[in-house]
Amino acid sequence: MAVKVVEGDLLQAEEDILGHQVNCQGVMGSGVARGIEERFPEVFTAYKSKCSSETSETLLGQCQIVRSQSGKYIANLFGQDRFGKGTKFTQEEQLKGALMKLREFARSNGLSAALPYRIGSDRGGADWEAVYGMIEEVFKDDEVTLYKLKP
Repeated sequence: MAVKVVEGDLLQAEEDILGHQVNCQGVMGSGVARGIEERFPEVFTAYKSKCSSETSETLLGQCQIVRSQSGKYIANLFGQDRFGKGTKFTQEEQLKGALMKLREFARSNGLSAALPYRIGSDRGGADWEAVYGMIEEVFKDDEVTLYKLKP
């Protein structure tokens, strides 16, 4: 088993679960999260409700699995508290905890999982090499597909 990298749009992925990193503020303002909000409004509603009912301290490291109306599962991976530009927001250990919960859900339900290539790194500011290594570690006995958009 391993990490597989493919070119394509995560939102068009064939895998059963689409995972992406989210903040704890109830905002899906850019990147993959924005696409999730637009394509799966019911997922955004569930995410916003969770953010308003829990604190950042309890949300960080969680994996919220929401089944969309289309049947696709969306995994909101709470790997950062705040958001913005020009600084590092991703908390790698929290993202790792959320990824481990995603892996366990996928494994126990016989489902496949996909993530965006450079998760937590472009907008979240994490070092991609470190995050990639973490993904390899978490999914060492399972397969996960990373979707890389064409430039």
